[in-house]
Amino acid sequence: MKYFLIKSGQWVSDKIQMLLRNFRMSAENAVSKKSAGFTLIELMIAIVIFVSFLILVSNSFIGIIRAQVAANEVRQMYGELRGFVDFVNGEMREGRVDYFCYRQDLIQNLDFNQASLVRCADGATLTIDAGNNLRTISKDGLMSSVIRFVPGGSVNSGTVQVQKFRNSDGVWAPESGYEGFKEFAFGNLDIRNLRFDIYPQADPAADTADLSTQLQPMVEMSMAVASTNPSVNFDLQFQTMITSRAK
Repeated sequence: MKYFLIKSGQWVSDKIQMLLRNFRMSAENAVSKKSAGFTLIELMIAIVIFVSFLILVSNSFIGIIRAQVAANEVRQMYGELRGFVDFVNGEMREGRVDYFCYRQDLIQNLDFNQASLVRCADGATLTIDAGNNLRTISKDGLMSSVIRFVPGGSVNSGTVQVQKFRNSDGVWAPESGYEGFKEFAFGNLDIRNLRFDIYPQADPAADTADLSTQLQPMVEMSMAVASTNPSVNFDLQFQTMITSRAK
């Protein structure tokens, strides 16, 4: 009996030791697998997810950059257009329509070589009803300007040109830097069309008896512009009215 109890106790002890040994081996195997890192398939899946995320983020970022660039170009074009309108408005506010140079019936028989009439050159083509030009003269009668639109080589482009004259001791001569027509600089705008319509066409100060001409002189300026960059969708029809002094 005593021998049986000893054998039974030894058998139980062996079983317990075997269970502890198996548990220890299982734990060591789990730690070994965990420390081995990702498998190849797991690594490929992670790379695919990461690349997809990068493509998504990159496309969004590129779209935002393009939108910002287009918005900046549109702002620049509006700034150029506003600058030109302010220029014309300044010429009209600080002066008036130069009706004398538009009076073909008055100056057609005069000698254009006379220095006093230099400012009225090109009177045959820059008429008041042509719509392609605007002549102004300052309030003191000492400065004169001509703004004209010249269609370009294609139907979709043209240039705006300016020439200035100064009266010195009764003699008109081109202002320094304006010995000829000087192109008005537009960096981002393509000028499709520019028109000046002057009302009234007769000088209000020339015939005070004619009530039909006794109106505050005004100029209706119409412009059609577009972007010089084909990738920017900008096509604008612009019109404004500018008043002038009669004298």
